[in-house]
Amino acid sequence: MSNNAKSTRSGIGYRLFRNYVRFYHDKIYYRKTYTAGAENVPAAGPLLIVSNHQNSLNDALGLVLAVKNRKGQKVRAIARADAFDYPVFGRIFRWIGLLPAFRLSHQGVDNLSHNTYTFGEAGEILLHDGTVIIYPEAGHQDKRWLGKFSYGYLILLFQAAAKCNFEKELFILPSCNHYSHYLGRQEDILIKFGAPVSIAPYYELYKTKPRTACRQVNELVRRQIDELMLNITDVEHYAAIDFLRNTYGKKYAEQNGYNPAKLPEKLLADKQFTTWLDTLNASDDATIQSIYKDTAALAEAIGRLRINDDNFDKRQPLRTTALAGLGFLLLAPVFAFAWLSNIAVTIPTKLINKRIADHMLHGTIDLILGVLVTFPLTCILAFSLTWIFTKSFLPAAIYLVCLPILSIFVPRYEKAWKRWTRGIRFNSLFRQGKLNEWAALRQRVHGNLEELRTKS
Repeated sequence: MSNNAKSTRSGIGYRLFRNYVRFYHDKIYYRKTYTAGAENVPAAGPLLIVSNHQNSLNDALGLVLAVKNRKGQKVRAIARADAFDYPVFGRIFRWIGLLPAFRLSHQGVDNLSHNTYTFGEAGEILLHDGTVIIYPEAGHQDKRWLGKFSYGYLILLFQAAAKCNFEKELFILPSCNHYSHYLGRQEDILIKFGAPVSIAPYYELYKTKPRTACRQVNELVRRQIDELMLNITDVEHYAAIDFLRNTYGKKYAEQNGYNPAKLPEKLLADKQFTTWLDTLNASDDATIQSIYKDTAALAEAIGRLRINDDNFDKRQPLRTTALAGLGFLLLAPVFAFAWLSNIAVTIPTKLINKRIADHMLHGTIDLILGVLVTFPLTCILAFSLTWIFTKSFLPAAIYLVCLPILSIFVPRYEKAWKRWTRGIRFNSLFRQGKLNEWAALRQRVHGNLEELRTKS
């Protein structure tokens, strides 16, 4: 068995580490993780998973952990090469299953030749019935749309098929990553898998017309990913559409039988909602253009005033606000203790992210640094120092067990605090009559949408 064949199998060390990463990823970093279409993942055979790309290494890690039925395998993912710049992290990334992809925009033309080795290694893994994840957009963005696909993933696959004289059937599994919000802890993530696409029917075409074969397979794969994800194609009105789906879209979801609190259902509602908006826009209805203009003004005002759109529908009574304030006051010592317990996790991440211009990498730094360095270090220090000062194992062990709970408590307390303070600010502005204009504008936007829905 070749080294590449062996690399598709996972040892006990890798499996233990994977379980730790899953715990950190699923419980501490994210609030809720969803997987849809897991039954579409073949249990055996060569598999190239192709996905949209919107959140750097978070995408790859989420997909790797979502593949659960290919037992004993080390799932590999092709990631941007600059993640491997630091030798220590580079070795760890390779061990956990990442392969470097060199891009013209990041590593320059001189380094593109290194992709030959990466693609060759990925091809060997596939020929030994392994699993590889790749992102044909070759870059991530902070917008919910699908970019152009390069044919690199198809060249990789067909070249692997050619190595075995086209005697082995290779599959592509379309998938998508979807997030409640791209950045921040205790958000939700959804991984969706489509139907496997065999490239065996295109072998003969590839032998004579490789470009045509790649184009036809690419159309099938891209169409599936488009159907799986939220793809807002109206770039001109993107900001308005994104704001509407997160505000009025909640009411739309409920009215159409979806639960907006559950990310998979919210995704289905958002897809239906944005498709409806596209249909209206294509009909050149003047009303939808007016809605987009008003929505842009409303979104700007809500951001500037630092309030939430939900406050217009759910104004908190004074009694509720006071009770919530009392709750925050009582829990403040717990929050302070939890925040201090996690200071070694949060501060290094913030310091590093201040130096990184691409904010879509901030989540990756937070997740990867936390899982590999800061959280384990925090656990070791907390356990050791508590044992030293108390001279007792039991309090040290209790503190260690409580650390994950404290890590979850901090962002949840901060999010609840932000909602509470914004609610207070909203009530204050409302009483002063400073929100009358925006309340009327919001009512007009929602009223126009309701009117258009009754007509459609």
